[in-house]
Amino acid sequence: MLALVLLLLLLIAPGAWGQIPDPAGHLGHTAGADYKLAGYDAIIGYFKKLDAASGRLKLEEYGRSAEGRPIYVAYISDEENLARLDRYKEISRRLALGRATAAEAAALAREGKAIVWIDSGLHATEVAPVQQAPELAWRMVTQEDEETRRIRRNVILLQVPVINPDGLEMVSRWYMGNVGTEYELAPLPWLYQKYAGHDNNRDWFMLNLVETRASTRMLFQEWFPQIVYNQHQTPAFPARIFIPPYAEPLNPLIPAAVMEGIHLIGAAMAERFALENKPGVLAYHGYDAWWNGGLRSVPAFHNMHGILTETALFQYATPAEYKPEDFPARFGNGLPTREPSIFYQRPWMGGRWAIRDAVEYMLTADFAILDLAASRAERFLLKSYQMAREAIVLGETAKPFAYVVPPDQWDRGAAYEMLERLAYAGVEIKRASATFPAGGKTHPAGTFVILAGQPFRAYLKDLLEPQRYPEIKTGGTGPTKQPYDVAGWTLPMSMGVRVEVVDEKFEAALDDVRDFSPPAAVEGDGAYLTLDRRDTRTYTALSDLLRDGAAVRAGAETFWIESAGATAILKRHGVKARRMPAAAPAEVPQWRTPRLALYEPPLPNMDAGWTQWVLDRFGIAHTKLGNTAVQAGGLRSQFDAIVLAAQSAASIVHGTRSGEYVSRPGQPRAVLLQRPEFTGGIGIAGVAALDEFVREGGTLIALDSATELPIQYFALPVRNVARGADGNFYCPGSLLRMTLDPAHPLGYGMPANLMGFSSGGQVFELNAEADLDRVVRFASSDLLASGWLSGAEVAHGRSALVVATHGKGRVILFGFRPQFRGQTFGTFKLLLNAIYSS
Repeated sequence: MLALVLLLLLLIAPGAWGQIPDPAGHLGHTAGADYKLAGYDAIIGYFKKLDAASGRLKLEEYGRSAEGRPIYVAYISDEENLARLDRYKEISRRLALGRATAAEAAALAREGKAIVWIDSGLHATEVAPVQQAPELAWRMVTQEDEETRRIRRNVILLQVPVINPDGLEMVSRWYMGNVGTEYELAPLPWLYQKYAGHDNNRDWFMLNLVETRASTRMLFQEWFPQIVYNQHQTPAFPARIFIPPYAEPLNPLIPAAVMEGIHLIGAAMAERFALENKPGVLAYHGYDAWWNGGLRSVPAFHNMHGILTETALFQYATPAEYKPEDFPARFGNGLPTREPSIFYQRPWMGGRWAIRDAVEYMLTADFAILDLAASRAERFLLKSYQMAREAIVLGETAKPFAYVVPPDQWDRGAAYEMLERLAYAGVEIKRASATFPAGGKTHPAGTFVILAGQPFRAYLKDLLEPQRYPEIKTGGTGPTKQPYDVAGWTLPMSMGVRVEVVDEKFEAALDDVRDFSPPAAVEGDGAYLTLDRRDTRTYTALSDLLRDGAAVRAGAETFWIESAGATAILKRHGVKARRMPAAAPAEVPQWRTPRLALYEPPLPNMDAGWTQWVLDRFGIAHTKLGNTAVQAGGLRSQFDAIVLAAQSAASIVHGTRSGEYVSRPGQPRAVLLQRPEFTGGIGIAGVAALDEFVREGGTLIALDSATELPIQYFALPVRNVARGADGNFYCPGSLLRMTLDPAHPLGYGMPANLMGFSSGGQVFELNAEADLDRVVRFASSDLLASGWLSGAEVAHGRSALVVATHGKGRVILFGFRPQFRGQTFGTFKLLLNAIYSS
């Protein structure tokens, strides 16, 4: 009888606990059907059904989105493997951290299972990855061919079906609300993830977003997968998918074994596409191996194989027809689009392309990766151990031996912020319990020490040392190849933290550090509290103190606080204070909570999003100001300061003009009609209202490209000379040396020499007779600190931060990004001072 029951269960569904639904039966349409986008509830609902019906899938929540939606991972493997999930996690962790002898590692690699991470939906408007997620899970759970059985036997798949839940919900609702109307292709008019939007794939070393942190914990603290596959759309047109190998340049800190493994995975993918007769596969183009900060790039610095694909997309779930005569003749690298080449062997020659085609291509890539992982599981596991051990040994035998972070920092809060982010990504940080000699000096107890001999040495070195972007040219005299993203990102520079590099080996009594909350302390006697303006965390406490009714006076180096409840607030924020017997001098101005507005255009402005992140991070209440509110005028009676995040003057004034041709990466131009309520900008009326606001005593703070608006329309005695008779200044995201006037109120709490992040657009030349304050200048020589720069002579000694009097008010012009992606703690105070001094 028992044998009969078991036979019946097998006949119902192999490997199942209950009847397993297919995606179409649950969704009501084929995964990737034309004009259909399944939302968050539908996608996760299907995975919950699989979890209930099959012993081969276990669904687990591992985080929450900014809007509170659960983020799930589906563990997919044989039932026997899922029953021992903790054991296989521990094996992967021990090998990745090099915590075994060679003999133990070999045994663990034989026992373990390859861990493969596949996520979907990071960039929510790239819709196909999430729509294919249910089908990948269904095939993995139900298929009984030899390949799939081998994968389930040898691999534990960590599938994250919706890594950006809020974005999926926004985009699916927007598109499904527009399908069948003239606005079907209308672009989403806001960021599809709180603060970041598309920049959610630029946050993977800074870890400012709650979603990024949740996945980082899974990747670098818990599971340590050998392969991390991050799915995207769109490749260079007319290719149908981009796969590795990546383009030049190569970051030399990425282990060679990682890059060769990525090439191997790319080759397996290319072969499978060829065998399945799927043309249009492009490699070695566009997406480089230089940058650190994305979901596929950060793993490469952690000895993991970070894989990116970019599958073709028209717009949402709407199909399109393409003709070869509409193709560009060549890709951006000069190779032809209609003829075979080494990295584009079978050109796609047009026809119909729909979201279902993208789903099929992604499934091919999925199974190419999974099959390779299954056939080389032991090798991938042992390799992770070997790379970890090599990094540990190299750190002990090569230079540097360690990075030392002294406790006496200019900005104590920023130092703790940097250390906490490094530790969250798996870097081992220690603190000295006694004085010790190193690097020719004696360091006190409490000094943080980061030994270079650790598994993720490449990640550590890349973030703590300057970048030198290589000049790769087309031919001997051609232009330098531009970086895919930014060129320099050195954390001590961008965050204003002093880190000492020690080459020679030393001995010290070191303890592991788990808590990176700065200790609070109140010293001295007296009725008045003083706070150090140099400490970024002082500003986080400031908003709470003001809300609590504290009297705050702001001096050049110190805040004076009068408040009964100040001590509890300072403790909560980890701020040090000193009691003084005397009050602040009468001439020291009193601060109050500023009435602040942030201009929010009806389009996805990432710089505005990151500005909002900084404001929220420092507890500064603000109003989001839209076009209609600007145009209505009367702004001075409502606000003390208005911030314009980076956005061109033309975009601020005109916004999206419905019906115009819109250029999108990897696509021929198309007419995208936007809904009327999301078209237009502030217009001339809005410009006049901003002008009136300043003339009546308000402060307008313009960041980077937004400085074009007041310079052009307010007739300020300032001009941008980044491109002109003196040459062309080009800085594709780098850290530059700058000098500051410490006597200016905007510079209070700042060092005289600083590093600013520039995206290369603004260099100010001033009318010498005008009423202008030059607060920050570009260095007169040796301008580049980290990254790449062309035309440095144009900027040498010229102004980067200017305050211009306009009527009764001020216009503050930032020629760089003081809050770039929430990374530049070293220049946050410039923006905060500008806001509070309003």
